[in-house]
Amino acid sequence: MNDVGGKRSRFSGVRIPIFSNLQELAAAPRQFLFFIVFNVVSWQCIVGPSLVLLARKIDMPPSYVGFLISFMPLSMVLVLVTGQLVLRLGPKRVMFTAWMLRNLISCVVFLMPWAMWHYGAHSGWWVLMAATLGFCLMRAIGAGGWFPWLHEVVPETQRAAYFSAEGAVGQFLNVAVMVGQGLILRNNPSLLRFLIIYGIGIAAGMFSLTWMVRVPGGLAVETDLTVNQGFESYRRALKDRAYMWFVINASLCFSATSWLGSAGVMYLKDAIGLSSEEIMYVMALGSVGILLTIRHWGRFTEHSGSGSSIFLTLTGHSLAALAALALVPGAAATRYALYPVFILAATFNGAMWMATHRAMFNSVAAEDRIGYTNIFTVGTSLALGITPILVGLAIDHGGMWGYRFCFIMAGLLGFGCAVAGHYVCKDSKPLDISFARLLNPILPMRTVGRIFWVSMGLHESNR
Repeated sequence: MNDVGGKRSRFSGVRIPIFSNLQELAAAPRQFLFFIVFNVVSWQCIVGPSLVLLARKIDMPPSYVGFLISFMPLSMVLVLVTGQLVLRLGPKRVMFTAWMLRNLISCVVFLMPWAMWHYGAHSGWWVLMAATLGFCLMRAIGAGGWFPWLHEVVPETQRAAYFSAEGAVGQFLNVAVMVGQGLILRNNPSLLRFLIIYGIGIAAGMFSLTWMVRVPGGLAVETDLTVNQGFESYRRALKDRAYMWFVINASLCFSATSWLGSAGVMYLKDAIGLSSEEIMYVMALGSVGILLTIRHWGRFTEHSGSGSSIFLTLTGHSLAALAALALVPGAAATRYALYPVFILAATFNGAMWMATHRAMFNSVAAEDRIGYTNIFTVGTSLALGITPILVGLAIDHGGMWGYRFCFIMAGLLGFGCAVAGHYVCKDSKPLDISFARLLNPILPMRTVGRIFWVSMGLHESNR
């Protein structure tokens, strides 16, 4: 900070969280973040919450919407067969080609009005599903290089700072994008307005390629490895029992948050009766919650370990999920109570995501990073892909009780994974879960108090 007139400015200690996080990073991680800026805009416009609203606009049933949401994570299983491709061509070349193709294939969605005019409303479902599936498949092929490239350019000492910065930048953009989408979807939006959002996403995706090429590293590795030798990194990762237990728990953590996340937009739209504009504003406020707290959780994670952070954030998310049971459709208080419920759920979900990825990176052997990171990607993607399908089926067959089942699953599964996080993260100490401690009525209050203490930036790690 600069001194003014020989005296230190009284504002010298005040720093905007996003910029202070960026200042903590080296040049290469910052370049990766600049690429992510336009990638986030593209993502939110093509496969964000507006995708669910578009699907419901054309009367796609919840079970079909569940499958639509599942395309993105389930397609990530392809990273298992892209390891050799990434190794020989390099992460940068693979990602650039795949990102280019995913944007071009997404243009298929603009055939929806023509298909619905000639073949009926149901044909719009298949065009939307085809465009989304093509986008997801191309992304999955390129995503095999994402974590290896990131592992290469982000030093170990900056990983929590990077992921908290990525979360802050991403959520800042999410707020701007979703508020913009809310304005576009005002009143009773037509199909054309949804396609305008799609077009913005494709344009942003194409522009992100110009920033991708500026990121250093990501080059091919000269190697004479055979296919069998190339899969040795997978074998070593699979034999690493501690790592595999971590992947299983991380996958279930993401499943727990997906039980609420996959059902949330449909619940707000179909059960509570919010407009598309209002739903986008709720989502935007959730991103504001992440933006304001992610730096605090990043520093707490560096101070206390990933396991402690996962325990607290997933506990907070579970409490929010169970609180959603009280959002009774038609009740006067529901329209006000839904805001803190979904904002807190988004806030803790973002912090849990950051802590889990930090724990994964710190468990990866550098020489086997493709195998380790791909196994993590596949495990978490299967959980994130199967859960929305189950959510859609539960809602289709159970109606309101289907929604309640989803909220209960998010809460109970989340509590279990929160406790397990202390045992599977190598930088954390196991919890004291003695019988006498569990009977202590003060324990839940202290846990909730600690969650909010960290979120507000009052923990010693943030001083």
